[in-house]
Amino acid sequence: MEIYRSPVEIENGAYAKGTRVKGASGFVFLSGSVGMDTEDKIPETIGEQTMLAMKNLKRRLEEYGSALENILFVRTYLKGDFPDGIINDPKFRECSTVMQDFWKEHCPEFLRQNNPPASTLIGVTSLARAEFLIEIEVKAAIT
Repeated sequence: MEIYRSPVEIENGAYAKGTRVKGASGFVFLSGSVGMDTEDKIPETIGEQTMLAMKNLKRRLEEYGSALENILFVRTYLKGDFPDGIINDPKFRECSTVMQDFWKEHCPEFLRQNNPPASTLIGVTSLARAEFLIEIEVKAAIT
């Protein structure tokens, strides 16, 4: 399988304007992952919720026969009021740092030569439960 990402440099790092895949044997479309543990506990901070959501995504991708390195697209919903834009918000900076740390540990190829999957960041006023601060969904290939 061949995955090609087209990174673009931005002020806070890089993002991919798109992802092309050839030779996949299938695809996985995961519903949004939130920062809730297996006992339905939800931490209070955006950083802790982000880390749990990422760990949940990793586990679910593996359940469906895929892996983090096969992620083609990430959509992140961040709860809050963003009068100055999301990328200027401290909550975004905290969740972004946690995601970068997660990639460093579990999928460093996304960081080498700024090679992330395509992504969209959306600010929302509400998620499924009032306690949720972030929800992340991904689409991935199966090799």
